[in-house]
Amino acid sequence: MRRLFIQFYLLLMTCFLVAVVLVGAVYKQAVDDVGERYLSDLLRTTLSLIEADLRGVPEDRWSETLANSDHGFTFRVKVEKMSSYLLDDESKQALDRGEIVMLEDKYVFLQKLEDSNYLLVAGPLRYLFFLHQLKWFDYALLGFIGLSLAIPVFLWMRPHWRDLVALEQTAGKLANGNLSARVDLPPRSGVSQLGVAFNHMADNIAALINSKKTLTNAVAHELRTPLARLRYRMALLEGDDSSPERLAIERDLSAIDKLVEELLLHARLDRPEAPLQLSSFDAIPWAKDRIAGQAALAQDLQWLEPAGASLAITADEHLLTRVLDNFLSNARRHAKQLVQTSIIVEQRHCIIMVDDDGPGIPEQDRGRVFDAFVRLDESRGRKTGGHGLGLAIVAGIARAHRGEVKVESSPLGGARFLFRWPI
Repeated sequence: MRRLFIQFYLLLMTCFLVAVVLVGAVYKQAVDDVGERYLSDLLRTTLSLIEADLRGVPEDRWSETLANSDHGFTFRVKVEKMSSYLLDDESKQALDRGEIVMLEDKYVFLQKLEDSNYLLVAGPLRYLFFLHQLKWFDYALLGFIGLSLAIPVFLWMRPHWRDLVALEQTAGKLANGNLSARVDLPPRSGVSQLGVAFNHMADNIAALINSKKTLTNAVAHELRTPLARLRYRMALLEGDDSSPERLAIERDLSAIDKLVEELLLHARLDRPEAPLQLSSFDAIPWAKDRIAGQAALAQDLQWLEPAGASLAITADEHLLTRVLDNFLSNARRHAKQLVQTSIIVEQRHCIIMVDDDGPGIPEQDRGRVFDAFVRLDESRGRKTGGHGLGLAIVAGIARAHRGEVKVESSPLGGARFLFRWPI
């Protein structure tokens, strides 16, 4: 709220100051014009009276004559030599033209007496002093008004901020898998319609996800029955159990059975309350065992194992095995010569990384590789294989561990798959 309040307050103050400056400029121009005309007329009248008094009087007696004159001026008037004041060239030229020059720092007005080196000095004028004091009073008043604007801004923003925080917290719960989270805003709230729309959206999302889960579970369970019947009938068929036809059918049935298991696992991990069986185990020998299993399928590749002798981590070992097996399997299919596995603990997070020197994954496709049934391979031959659920299951395992999974560019030149979860 602090940053939003400061931004809104600064915007309001900027608009306020711009308006004040514009109005003040117009007002100042009008007042200056009136004041200058008034003072000019006053000084010209004073000069005429003084010139009449000084006419025929020697210059050395001008000051005495002015002191003895009785014209009822409300300000002091005197005659001084022009050399008594340090004036710039522009002021001197203005005096030579018969204009009136104001010295703001001394609150006096100067006008040159005709055909002489003497100046008529009027002041100090209380009017100028008042204008100077008024300027600082205006600044203080503007500052006070600016500070007072913070109170209505805060009072207006606080309820809106409270409701927006409630929306943000509910959205966070929804993003973390709590599909029953809803926001409850008062009817008088300024964002009540937004809350209604948010709840409606959350209802639709929950309905869609539940429909997807129901469909996935139903399809998976319904497929198990005909699969069991097929296996039973094959067992009843007479013939050679090692015949190519029977072996091909067995492979196809096993593939379908594996797909069913993958669908059920994906559906189970897609639930907010996905159960975990956490345990502490040594990650280094565990990872070496998984790497050995993949290396046996691709002995032409160089497999770099994680550094270190031991590293204790806490996770669901069975699910984490699925993660590492999937990463290693992808690297095995796409690497040219080298696959490197790393397991580290950094900033209270465990990280599993698998790098390869293959063609990598285009940046525009890195976000969707973790969607279900998405395959970037154009071919579905035996070399690439798979059902398109492996990385989607890895993403579900990451959510269940309150972690993240992503793909990046590898220092080896190919892809880096990274699985990160809090300790």
